[in-house]
Amino acid sequence: MTSWDFAAEHPELSEPEAERLIRAHGHDPEEVRQDLAEKFTVTAELFAWLGY
Repeated sequence: MTSWDFAAEHPELSEPEAERLIRAHGHDPEEVRQDLAEKFTVTAELFAWLGY
């Protein structure tokens, strides 16, 4: 399964899931939250921010 397949199957993450994913990639969730605002839990937006 690719990241885009995952995003298609799970279009939105919970806040804790998004934070865990961001921390696992070595980033501060608050930094990402500031950049993405209301799109913080949108899986495709989050993956794009992470560089996928």
